[in-house]
Amino acid sequence: MAILLYHTNATTAATLVSMLSVVEQRVDVVGRTVDLWGLVASGTYELLIVDDTQLDSTVEQFQQQVRRHGFQKPILVLTRSDVPPQPLEQVIYYHYPCSQSALVNVVNPLLSAIAPLQLESGHDSGLPLVLHIDNDAELIESLENHAADAGFRYVAIDSWPLVKAYVEDFVPNAVILNPEVVPDEVSSREFLQQLRQHRPPIPALVFTANDSWRDRLAAIRLGSRITLNKPVDMQQLLQTLEQLLQPQEVTSASILTVDDDPVTLAILKRLLEPWGMTVTSLQDPDQFWDVLEATCPELVILDVQMPGINGIELCQVVRNDPRWSRLPILFLTATTDPALVNQLFAAGADDFVNKPIVGPELITRIINRLERTRLLKRLAEVDPLTGLANRRKATEDIERFLQLAGRQNQSLCLAVLDLDHFKNINDTYGHDIGDQVLVTTARMLRQSLRIEDVVARWGGEEFLVALYGISLEVAQQRLTVCLQRLRSHTFSLPHQQEGFKVSFSAGVSQYPQHGETLLQLVKAADEALYQAKAAGRCRITPAIP
Repeated sequence: MAILLYHTNATTAATLVSMLSVVEQRVDVVGRTVDLWGLVASGTYELLIVDDTQLDSTVEQFQQQVRRHGFQKPILVLTRSDVPPQPLEQVIYYHYPCSQSALVNVVNPLLSAIAPLQLESGHDSGLPLVLHIDNDAELIESLENHAADAGFRYVAIDSWPLVKAYVEDFVPNAVILNPEVVPDEVSSREFLQQLRQHRPPIPALVFTANDSWRDRLAAIRLGSRITLNKPVDMQQLLQTLEQLLQPQEVTSASILTVDDDPVTLAILKRLLEPWGMTVTSLQDPDQFWDVLEATCPELVILDVQMPGINGIELCQVVRNDPRWSRLPILFLTATTDPALVNQLFAAGADDFVNKPIVGPELITRIINRLERTRLLKRLAEVDPLTGLANRRKATEDIERFLQLAGRQNQSLCLAVLDLDHFKNINDTYGHDIGDQVLVTTARMLRQSLRIEDVVARWGGEEFLVALYGISLEVAQQRLTVCLQRLRSHTFSLPHQQEGFKVSFSAGVSQYPQHGETLLQLVKAADEALYQAKAAGRCRITPAIP
């Protein structure tokens, strides 16, 4: 454990550190707010101590800023004023000056209470960390207001020497860079190269002054993964950050290789498996279709010339089946004859590699193809605002669950959730805030439910959840946890002290009691949702058999 003390007076800070020496925990002192935010976001400290006379805002505003940077641990506020009758959650007031024993008697119980929670939840908050290097105060304030709802910790630094010191101690999950803060182009290039060489690589977003291809080209030459021009649209920026913070697992893929030469198959296996790819080798093309359906690969590598059935014919068979028509196919060929190359692409090939196989070229072509395929799949299956499954993807997943429930005699609960008074939120605060509510609700549903549960945006402010293998009562309990978590969250508003709270209503149906098809289950859940709305909203209502 470690304690962070925020105080601008060096003499008083030294006195407090001396008083806390008997606590036997490390005490770090920070005297500038620009340094404070990076430290509270680091996940290193279990207790923050501040003197309210040193704050340039109210304690409540300070607490909100601290929470936006991901710090959920206690804040001990030393005060010379009367303690408020209803202290803020997370904040503990104590009169100062005080004796050493009195201060220790407050700090020790706080640390003792934190210890078991730390063992249960782990040391880090679990939220990804975004480092923003910029001197744009308005943009920084806006991102600070959105960070907690968007699901990331946020640190903004406007000094290049502080950036270099910060990255020596902390590893961000993504970086936003305004090159104007960096002394020169060489420093920018070296910094971005350092991010790329980190394992895993740290993605960077670079701002450009103008939306021209030359500015974008300059940013790419520096090493940017994504560029945006200022002034930036906040919703676009948040969506871009969500994309950057997605785990990069492109090499974790299933590959089917088909070649009548066992040596070639062995070479492919040796080249691909160290990258985390699962390789299924097939020497007999007559077994291709059975192996294809059994392994469901993400990419197929075919040899052109094989006895009996050649690779071009296998490719044509795949392209003629709607289930596999989008499967990436890469050919191995010993010749680059233009007529053969034309024949490959006419049959539906995505790419080809010459024999003898060059390892780096093959890996690069496979990874590029997988990235593109997964991007297209994501665009087709994911709601762009919330990141949840869209209606089409959810329908496919639930239909599979229904078939599985029928075979295994299991239950499947389906819930339709609708945000209460959502139109009023849009009308009162604007659609940007409404989008923020949708994104936060989606994130809380994902975090509160099991990874195998289907969570989808069904349309507008309506969400759909499918929970396999649990009873109606358990489904109600889990959705109640989601509701309580959403109700306890305060949505902040720009330039205003007080935010607002949101709730949802939901109806829940169960297979097979309320229907055996998706349409029947949605209808039953919808009817239960209307009952929940009529009963006063903010509740979970089961369907009537």
